[in-house]
Amino acid sequence: MSFLATTGPVVPAASSLTAPLDAGFSLRVEALSDWLVRIAILPEEGLCVDRTWMIAPGGDVPWPGRDRVSSEGFAPLEARHDRQSETTYFGRDWRVVVQPAPLALTVERRVSDGWQRVVADRPTGAYQWFAGRGVFRHFQARALDDSHYGLGDKSGPLDRTGRRLRCLQTDSLGYNAETSDPLYKHVPFVIAGRAGEAAGLLYDTLAEAIFDLGAEHSNYHPHYRHVDLQEKGLVLYVVAGPKVRDIVPRLMALTGRPHFPPRWSMGFAFTTMHHADATDAQAVITGFAERCRADAIPISAIHSGSGYTTRADGRRYVFTWNAQKFPDRDGFFARLEALGLRTAANVKPVLLTEHPAYPRAAGEGWFVRRADGQPAVEMFWGGDGSSLDFTNPATVDWWKAGITANVLEAGFGAGWNDNNECELWDETATVDGFGRRLPAIAMRPVHALLMTRATFEATRAHRPDERPYTISRAGPIGIARYGETWTGDNRTSWHTLKWNLRQGLSMSLSGMPFTGHDIGGFDGPRPGPELLVRFVEMMSLHPRAVMNSWKPQLDEPTTLPWMHPEATDAVREALTLRYRFLPYLYHLAHVAHRDGAPLITPLFYHFDEPECRDETDCFMLGADVLVAPAVEEGARAVEVYLPEIEGGWHTLHGETVHAGGRQVSIDAPLGRLPVLVRSGAVLPLATDWPDRAPHDFTRVELILFAGPGEGATERALFFDDGLGWGYRDRDASLLSCRGIWDRDRVRLAVEERWSGRGRPELGLVGRGLDRRRLEVETAL
Repeated sequence: MSFLATTGPVVPAASSLTAPLDAGFSLRVEALSDWLVRIAILPEEGLCVDRTWMIAPGGDVPWPGRDRVSSEGFAPLEARHDRQSETTYFGRDWRVVVQPAPLALTVERRVSDGWQRVVADRPTGAYQWFAGRGVFRHFQARALDDSHYGLGDKSGPLDRTGRRLRCLQTDSLGYNAETSDPLYKHVPFVIAGRAGEAAGLLYDTLAEAIFDLGAEHSNYHPHYRHVDLQEKGLVLYVVAGPKVRDIVPRLMALTGRPHFPPRWSMGFAFTTMHHADATDAQAVITGFAERCRADAIPISAIHSGSGYTTRADGRRYVFTWNAQKFPDRDGFFARLEALGLRTAANVKPVLLTEHPAYPRAAGEGWFVRRADGQPAVEMFWGGDGSSLDFTNPATVDWWKAGITANVLEAGFGAGWNDNNECELWDETATVDGFGRRLPAIAMRPVHALLMTRATFEATRAHRPDERPYTISRAGPIGIARYGETWTGDNRTSWHTLKWNLRQGLSMSLSGMPFTGHDIGGFDGPRPGPELLVRFVEMMSLHPRAVMNSWKPQLDEPTTLPWMHPEATDAVREALTLRYRFLPYLYHLAHVAHRDGAPLITPLFYHFDEPECRDETDCFMLGADVLVAPAVEEGARAVEVYLPEIEGGWHTLHGETVHAGGRQVSIDAPLGRLPVLVRSGAVLPLATDWPDRAPHDFTRVELILFAGPGEGATERALFFDDGLGWGYRDRDASLLSCRGIWDRDRVRLAVEERWSGRGRPELGLVGRGLDRRRLEVETAL
């Protein structure tokens, strides 16, 4: 069809503008805050999926979802319309210009010297509805020097410009981390624009979407990008910048800030399907745990694969137990607890047709259903099965009961929500929709979200005094409200190591800050000694560090910390570095929960120099630590651009201080991760921890990295007991750390601001002293 156009005048209201459009659509625009505009193109019959589970300005969403154009939780700005210029002003900070035919919007925001364009539709045509194909298309103008970041776990370079990418959750075992698409997540969010003039674009849809970010070019139109949505209508949130570091925390405020996980979950963890699949799984898993402690491999948790649920046919039946593999289940968990290890259990949201609960589930309507009301049967791992419908309250209740009885009360501490991409292909299938049936194919991402929420809530109810820990492989934006995720079943290769790094950074910019990659690679060949060490090194300073593998084609299929004796010391050293940094990682986790700031980011998140936008093999951990992992085979040094900062960058593993604003070479011998710390940082690094609970550090050094000459700095650092909710009432430790230095002295003063509960023993240390005396002061 032709492009949509207005069929009548713009109608201003107290806090919105509306306009009738052809083909039965209407336009509605609102400024929901001084940094947020919502644009909706609504069909006259209403949106087919009328609710959202991604938008959560109040921190979470009711189980049945919230109306997709609700203003609840926002503070809409007053609207006033100038008919002569067809411009609507919202408050004092926003204005929207409406071009009537073809409809095209220009959204501008006030800056100090006037108005700055935030986003603009393509003036030669911006909105189309293809009824025959069921596709709604939206075009925006694009400058040739625009960058495009986001879309979650997408492969390839961080800047997506020139690519066409698809949002469709897919089980992508062994994917190519540079080129494969689609992957596991549903993240219809892009950060678009020039450096310093960017905006976030969140399409609030659960439908399949294709983003063309400059791949397409037309002689008849100025440069553009466009999005195809497989639904009738559009709801778009425009998140103001102008910088990426402005946009990402605002995205988290819009979609719900991430859950604050327990500290043990941020330690090193291990899993493999092969251990739980073994006929003597109990002995194999406890034997692995005992060897970790005997060989001084620091580890906090073991995640069990789904092998504990297998039956005689070798297939997996969620919420069942294989007593032959685990003849003494209580003894199994008692031994792991004695070794100081936490646990998580793999659970899957599909019941194979032979599952003992299948007849009851089918009879009571717990599954996604065909048009005739019978369960929709799809291909799943191990055979045909039916997906549980997490928009049915009865299904949710059954799932919570199963998690409680067969996971938590059995002895596990957490649930790992896996294989939850919900790959449904029956266009006639529907879901309960909490009492209003909806097309299943348009609701795929919500099942991973609500499955994870159900697991989260069951865990919280089981241990109300402890913060829950959950994991999900799939899900839309909003999944961070309940738990962490990762980049799925990666392939073992140097190529993967390099490109996984960018995937994780993209997820951090896309509302999924607690992320990581399977250490050593999940699928493919055995990692060699050098690749294994480099994987452990890189992941030692990521939010999630889990070694996971499944390589059934190999005689020795399991990736193990000690699989290469010549590399074991280097693996141990890299894991020790993680526990040394755990106080800082955990502090950043609290900041992410409180403010929405990601833990790991590309350099350009914190620094505005053009060089920081180049494709590089490094990342920032918080604002103070630059990490430059070696991701090339045989490399014994890394080249890295250091942003220009006052005082320069300190090497963690030596006394060298590098000036910023230039490229430097940093030694990277096997077993030593290149880490640089900015002058002015105060880093909390652990020095002591129990052998059987390395995440529970007992002594921490607060290290002031002083610059040359004169300077001053201030940082806040967070500690608590690592488990509970006391931080909500300030029953925790928040330290104010002030540093000052001149030619003669370096001074560090530390003051407690909260109750101090959970604060470890502290040592105050100075780096970069250069013969200056260190003075310390504490008020604890």
